[in-house]
Amino acid sequence: MLAFSLWRHVQCAGLRFLDYFAGPGVVIEKQPIVVGSRRFPTYPYYLDDLVNGALPGFVPRVRMDRFEKVGGRVEVNPQLFETCVGIVEAVAKPGLCVLIFLPGLSEIEQLHEAFYGRTRKCPLDYHMLHSVVPHEQQKRALLPPPAGHCKVVLSTNIAESSITIPDVRYVLDFGIVRKMVFDEERAMQSLCNTWSSQATCRQRRGRCGRLQDGVIIYLFPRNHYDRLQPYASPEVLGVPLESIYLKSRVLLHHLGSPEKLLSQLIDSPPQQRIAAAAQNLKDLGALKGDQVASLGRIAVFMPTTIQLTKLVVLSWALGIPADGIVIAAALSTQDVFKMAAPANCRNLEDFPAHLAHNYITRCRFDAGQFSEPIMYRNLYKEYLTVPKTQARQYHQWLDESCVSVSRMSQFAALVVELAAKLGAAVPSAKAHPALKILTALKRSQQLPAEEVERLFTQDYDRLKFAIVGAFQPSFVQGEINTQNKNKGKINNCGFDPMKTCLLQSIKPAEMADVNNLWEFCSSLAPTKDVKLNDTGKMAFIECGDDRQVRVPPSDVVRQMPVVAQLLHQLMRQPCRFQVLTSQGIRHEASKIGSPNFLNGMKWHVNGMRTMGSPYWRSNMGYMCEMRGELKCHWGVCSSLLGREGPDQVRITGLTILPPPGSMSGTVMILAFLNGPFKVTFLGDPEGFHGVQVTAADQANARPMVLSFAPGWWSLREMSLLNDFRMAMDELLASPEQEAADFASNTFEDLMQAVEQQKRWGGTKDANTFLPDADYSIAREQQVEARLVVPSRGNLELYEVGQSHACARQHERRAEFACEQDGAQETFRASPSWLASLSSLGRSDLEGDLQILRTKFGLASATLERRAVNISGALPAVEAARKELVEGILQYYGTQVEWSAAELPAEPEEEPPTRAIPKRPLPEEPQPEMEAWGDAPEAGEVSWDQGQPGEQLPGLREALRRIDLEHLAATIEHWAIENGAVSVNEVAENLEMMIDELGLGAADAQRLQQL
Repeated sequence: MLAFSLWRHVQCAGLRFLDYFAGPGVVIEKQPIVVGSRRFPTYPYYLDDLVNGALPGFVPRVRMDRFEKVGGRVEVNPQLFETCVGIVEAVAKPGLCVLIFLPGLSEIEQLHEAFYGRTRKCPLDYHMLHSVVPHEQQKRALLPPPAGHCKVVLSTNIAESSITIPDVRYVLDFGIVRKMVFDEERAMQSLCNTWSSQATCRQRRGRCGRLQDGVIIYLFPRNHYDRLQPYASPEVLGVPLESIYLKSRVLLHHLGSPEKLLSQLIDSPPQQRIAAAAQNLKDLGALKGDQVASLGRIAVFMPTTIQLTKLVVLSWALGIPADGIVIAAALSTQDVFKMAAPANCRNLEDFPAHLAHNYITRCRFDAGQFSEPIMYRNLYKEYLTVPKTQARQYHQWLDESCVSVSRMSQFAALVVELAAKLGAAVPSAKAHPALKILTALKRSQQLPAEEVERLFTQDYDRLKFAIVGAFQPSFVQGEINTQNKNKGKINNCGFDPMKTCLLQSIKPAEMADVNNLWEFCSSLAPTKDVKLNDTGKMAFIECGDDRQVRVPPSDVVRQMPVVAQLLHQLMRQPCRFQVLTSQGIRHEASKIGSPNFLNGMKWHVNGMRTMGSPYWRSNMGYMCEMRGELKCHWGVCSSLLGREGPDQVRITGLTILPPPGSMSGTVMILAFLNGPFKVTFLGDPEGFHGVQVTAADQANARPMVLSFAPGWWSLREMSLLNDFRMAMDELLASPEQEAADFASNTFEDLMQAVEQQKRWGGTKDANTFLPDADYSIAREQQVEARLVVPSRGNLELYEVGQSHACARQHERRAEFACEQDGAQETFRASPSWLASLSSLGRSDLEGDLQILRTKFGLASATLERRAVNISGALPAVEAARKELVEGILQYYGTQVEWSAAELPAEPEEEPPTRAIPKRPLPEEPQPEMEAWGDAPEAGEVSWDQGQPGEQLPGLREALRRIDLEHLAATIEHWAIENGAVSVNEVAENLEMMIDELGLGAADAQRLQQL
């Protein structure tokens, strides 16, 4: 009998759960279980209470009609920031803690800015709690404030439950949360401000009153609280359903279809969203009809999104698995770089230098590729060369690189996990040298720089091919503004126009001085000269050579110099200026002014009139293109996230493709283009000069007009492109080494043709077609391509004119085959997962085959390395065939999938081979396995083996053999802390362990026998 006890805050919500779980054989207890009570009372106040004088010494000035709207998007009332500051100043006393709940980072920074520049009796100690703030900084909010200070914690909903601050006396609640909602109109997630629920307000009230009486002040009227929703909407209504759908299809198939399972939730998502998720999985190659494709089965057990799993598989096929794995790990974790924010600086004068250091570090790791994924990859490359066993040197590198220690550790650990799981899910990939190195990495391991260079590729075009293949069709267009209204002023200032930044509305007034401005700009980044116009209200800043701060020039984008980029950053962040403070000039925190640079870029999402915004703190937040001949750039991003405005999205994981005029970027897009697109080639069929791609499922879609400059695109190149697309189809349908080799070969053939076409550059017959963002093809000669569905996979083949798409295919071994010889038949099954079945699993399978042979009277039933063979009389084979395929092989195939879900611990060296006893028939006794002997294979290791309470199997037995069993607990704790998962790993790191544990010479000598 199943008993449910539900503690109900609200009657209607409790009844929903009671009704959902009610049924035959279920007993429901309606009396709540009391687990404790609050020791100190808390007193709630509302905004109208404060207006009526509830808080002595402060009466807020705020419009109360701003709270009439309850549903939809919510904007924070700017008057509430001043109200919040006034409340804190009225209640602040030394030793107190005030916790303020705000919706997001931008509001935290606005409130932090509002606190500055005011004189108060009690100084304030500020702390920020947000997911982007490193864990080390968040810990400081738990400490008592400095003597004589009042602690003020500015937090999102992370402080509702994830972090508990025990000494909170006052809580201020804006009543707004920033949460993910699904935008039906744009069919994407949106991060929007919404009103809190009543349950959230009660939860926030519980943050005070733990050590003393508490007060919560709701910054909205009392009657507004009554209009709020009782509970927040469930997360499943605001997230993409692809991952949930796929896992339901693979792991819960015995409970019904995903459509049926999702419809049975208490709050089920709309059926159209479920259908859209299934269609998106088909477009990604994770589903084939109603069946889960190989890519989908791999994705289920990878701790990443489907797109990132696809990136890992494509990178392996193109011979660069380490690059794909590291990028997938980076994009699966939070930004490892520390956030540059005024609240993280001791003095506001320090913020510009802090921002410049952080920004230049990102630019340095980007290496001129203008790709966030590649920036993280380059960071990880340098991380591998850092000596991590030397704590001082390691932490110095973290500080110099502006990297959070906890997030870097998570990033590095996920790299090893992804490498191991790829080897388990795709057995053919195990043999790749890069995968072996990544799988065997220890947490504190340092690699020689030469080995790291061999581990990763320097072919950025190849890497960007894999990135495009994983993230298409999330393309974005960077439109270059060549009609800047300040163009004449910059051109006539006397400086190089393409190295000059115009600065207007300079604040404070003392910064409108040549010497002060030059000293300030030079402290940020290389600056060549500064001059003011005749009125002294406008400055021209000639930027210096960025190579002085190790920021390399780029052929991808000729970006504005770093000092101009930093001035654009400081346009959004107030600060104080050290050059003025050093002269004793008192000044308030302010934004530097309004900078302007020629040929700025604005981003559009492919096929839409929607504006896109990269993360403004990254080195792609503000961009320009100094090459006058280019009119636009193209990029691809890992995700698009809706913003507050209906026509704005946030671009994350942006990678800018090789520029127009290099052909490579256009070929990358055409190589992986998939979905309802219309493709029209432009020019003479003997050699097309461009191509237009238009989304066929959107009205008034914004087309992509791409160039093949400097070369021409003929039917020969089209054939090679189709070969590559077919190879990708084959690879994703069955990721084996043969398919990977074929894909790599077709890629080499395609890129060789592209290199040949690039030779037209600089000749009189070169293709000079470089369209702008709104180019019309009305006057162009047009040839519309027919998209032919391939025999397998989703990437359609291009047919142009009278040509027919006949892509090359490699010879593939049939998964099932029958051979008949008279009345005798042999059936052969070669499932791709068979090679990765563990030794114990193979032993069990052999036993089941013998049972099958006996049951159906077969002549033989044998197991080979990659195949299962049964033979005998025709009727017997046909009868046994169904049970073999639908029963036995399906069972063991599922075992392999589940094994891939757990991190396999591959031995450092090949274990000695031993004979595995075959599984006997049921009537025979089962032989016992040896308790200690030759090491079992990785797939056979059970983490529950060993002595009771032993976390590292075999360690205590090994130490007992060398008379060091008394050190077992100490060594085991050290091993777990340092990420060792086997006795072999402990033995390989003896020197470091002996040194860190301070073991004596006698113990150290015995440990050498381990």
